[in-house]
Amino acid sequence: WPNAANINPASFVDALFSTHLYTGNGTAGRNIENGIDLTKGGLVWIKGRETGPGGGSQGNTHDLYDTARGVSQWLTTANTYGSTAQGSGNGITAFNSNGFTIGSAYNGSENSNGEDTVAWTFRKQPKFFDIVTYTGNSIGGTTINHNLGSVPGMIIVKNTSHGSSNWRVYHRGSDSSAPEDYVFLLNDTNERYDSDSYWNDTAPTSTQFTLGGDDDVNDHGDSYVAYLFAHHDNDGGFGEPGDQDIIKCGS
Repeated sequence: WPNAANINPASFVDALFSTHLYTGNGTAGRNIENGIDLTKGGLVWIKGRETGPGGGSQGNTHDLYDTARGVSQWLTTANTYGSTAQGSGNGITAFNSNGFTIGSAYNGSENSNGEDTVAWTFRKQPKFFDIVTYTGNSIGGTTINHNLGSVPGMIIVKNTSHGSSNWRVYHRGSDSSAPEDYVFLLNDTNERYDSDSYWNDTAPTSTQFTLGGDDDVNDHGDSYVAYLFAHHDNDGGFGEPGDQDIIKCGS
C-alpha cells in the first residue's frame, strides 16, 4: 500500500477481533498470540470445543475475562455466578499486546490438556466494542456513559457482586419498533419479554444507555460490567479508505 505509513491498524478487523483455535496443554504461563493488543482493553471469551485426546468435556462452560475487571476474574454465561477470582496460575493471567497468557485450566475451558479450545477476542475500539463498569443505585432512569461512539446494537449486562443475578441483554433485533422495551436472558432459554425494569423503556444513544431499577442491572451498591457491541449499516469507518462496516447485530 502506498499510504501504509498513514494507515491505523485499528481500522481493520484483524486488529480488533480474533477467533483463535488452540489445543490445551495444562501448562501455566502459556502465551496465546492472536494479534490483538489487549493492553488497549478488551474481552476474551473462551470455550472448550469437544472431548479431546486428553479427556476434557463438551460440558465445559463459556468463560469470560475482560480487562476492566482484571486478570483471573472469571464469569460464565452458563449461570448466575458473580465475578470470581481464580487461584494463582488459573484462568487468564495476563493481557498482552499480542494476545493473552493462560494458566492451568479452570473448569476445563482455558487450558485443559488435550482439549480443543476456541477463544473469541474483542478489542475495545470506538464504533466496534466497549466495556463499562458501574455501581448500581436502584433508581430507574439512571444513565450510564459509554465510549462506543455509536448507538449500541447489543448490550450484555452482568451483576458481578454476587451469584444470584441473571445476565440481561438488550438487542436491537428484539423488536422492530421499540427494542428498548424488551429484555433477554443470556443464561436461560426464555423468550424476550416486555419490561421497563431493565432499560427503562429508553433507547440507548451513542454516549449513554439507561437502566431501570431491577437488581439484575441496577441493585444499590452492587458492581456491574456491561459489554457493548456496535451495529453499522453502511456507516462504518473501517478498512481502506475508511468506508467499510465490520460489525452488525442481526437476528
